[in-house]
Amino acid sequence: MLIQIAFALILTALSSCFAPETTSIDEILENIEKADISSVSATVAYTRTDPILNRREIRAGKVLFRMTDDNHREAAILFDTLIIGRRREDSKKHYIFSGRWMAEIDHEKKQFIKRELVAPGEDDIDPFELGNGPIPLPIGQKKESILAKFEVKKILRPEKGTLSKLGKNIVGIQLTPKVEGEWETIDLFYDPETWLPVGVQTIELDGTKRISLLSNISLNVLSEEDVQLLNIETPDPKEWSIDIRPWSSGGP
Repeated sequence: MLIQIAFALILTALSSCFAPETTSIDEILENIEKADISSVSATVAYTRTDPILNRREIRAGKVLFRMTDDNHREAAILFDTLIIGRRREDSKKHYIFSGRWMAEIDHEKKQFIKRELVAPGEDDIDPFELGNGPIPLPIGQKKESILAKFEVKKILRPEKGTLSKLGKNIVGIQLTPKVEGEWETIDLFYDPETWLPVGVQTIELDGTKRISLLSNISLNVLSEEDVQLLNIETPDPKEWSIDIRPWSSGGP
């Protein structure tokens, strides 16, 4: 009897391993849209590979996201480490996105550059929506918006490279733009429990590849320090070099 039970358990485990994937594209996109995420704090590893120069640049740091009480989206990316080839150095880059403005902050040189991203009177933008920032991390993006702009198909997690570090229980989709623009493809890998994008790979038309990997993730809880890092207020001009660039018809 014990042997029969053990054999049955083995068959059950094997059948679950080889069971066909039943989640459709529509279901995946609906789950992404319904994601209940009010804030994110995570470690980010970002790799950019230039095919022309045959150079790989790796940056590491922190990424923050939150929904404000008035339903606006804010985000910050804080890189503190740069690796090029075998050279590793401390290199701080701090970006803050408020939906209307983007600030680039150099703490060492005390430089503060703030650019308006949309024309006065227009709605704010999502800082992590595809095309709005250096790292696309579409959180709760609408299914209708994705299908209007991209062809979508399911993909598996890579077996090699940076994204192979993702857990096996990951849902992957590949987006191919319907209209030629900046990207050739965008691969997004989601945690199916939270529907947070934990891995992203973009390939541009010139072959440039960018990969972002999130780890040490905290959801719906931000520390006081994290909240301060999302603050886009202009610092004291007596101590900082300030450059404010309002919207112009030629772009931000």
